[in-house]
Amino acid sequence: MNKELQKYTLDKNSTIIDALRKIDGCVDDGVFTVFVIDDDCRVIGSLTDGDIRRALIGGASVNDNVSGVMCRDFHYLSNIDDYDQVKKFKSSDIKLVPLVSEDMKVINFINLKNIRAILPLDVVIMAGGKGIRLKPYTDNVPKPMLDLNGKPMIAHNIDRLMKYGVKNFYISVNHMKECIREYLDNRYPHVNIRYIEEDKPLGTVGSVKLVKDFAHGDILVMNADILTNINFDDFYGYYKKVEADMLIATFNTKTDIPYAVLEVNNHRVESFVEKPTYAYHSSAGIYLINAKYIDLIPNNEFFDVTDFIKSMLEKNKHVGYFPIMGYWLDIGSAQNYNKAREDVRYVRF
Repeated sequence: MNKELQKYTLDKNSTIIDALRKIDGCVDDGVFTVFVIDDDCRVIGSLTDGDIRRALIGGASVNDNVSGVMCRDFHYLSNIDDYDQVKKFKSSDIKLVPLVSEDMKVINFINLKNIRAILPLDVVIMAGGKGIRLKPYTDNVPKPMLDLNGKPMIAHNIDRLMKYGVKNFYISVNHMKECIREYLDNRYPHVNIRYIEEDKPLGTVGSVKLVKDFAHGDILVMNADILTNINFDDFYGYYKKVEADMLIATFNTKTDIPYAVLEVNNHRVESFVEKPTYAYHSSAGIYLINAKYIDLIPNNEFFDVTDFIKSMLEKNKHVGYFPIMGYWLDIGSAQNYNKAREDVRYVRF
């Protein structure tokens, strides 16, 4: 058994004082629970500091066996992608659960204190753009690698997604791809990152078709050059709630018209609005897609996400939208890049 599993497990022959020492070693993780295992590494019970306190008040001795005070009705996960179960655990303030096999052997421990959710999806980050509008910043650095408070913008997005339990990443690269690969491989040696390499530009979604082995039925596609604190848990939860085939994250934009706008018909003015303001839902460059519709993307052809949305609508698929209530910024210009460098120091991500 590796050190990580040993940290949170206790042999069934252990005493209460052994359990106290074990729990004391987990305090720095914000965890006050250990799990009792048998000789075959099967979980047979859980034990918290509260269980021990109540047992001692009831007359137990610190030298008693843990089997007499442990809880045999404990929480566990048999499927790491059980989104609803993880959400229930977090809402009940459960901080640590074992991931077990069918015969209850410990596979791993999930510290729910350190993550916001476990989203059962794969992520594709589009990082192949040249960043022409960001020159001279992008003369020698690819756009996704531009620094924001000591970390490239692409790393901000990956780190945030990892807080939501995402484990499978595909990075679509083209321009200066070696720079991106070298950085990510060094920064994330234990993260499952694979690369989609375009032989030619395939648009904002065309390269997704090059992936043949998505692990999940849902895919999150997002641009690398955005900075946002979108709640990905709420985004995914709404996608499932409304049973969308595709969900588009949006931000609100307003256009002020400095003139009166006329409504006309047959060369006659029927009404007018003085200096109106129009509000729109604009795409934020973040999309959730049911993987079975990836076949709508043509092979090895330039295909933008707008083309994909059009194809979905033509087939009467459910395309929904999700307004981002927090921070969002497209870092596509020098002005916005400078704004992002300032905002990233103060906005809570």
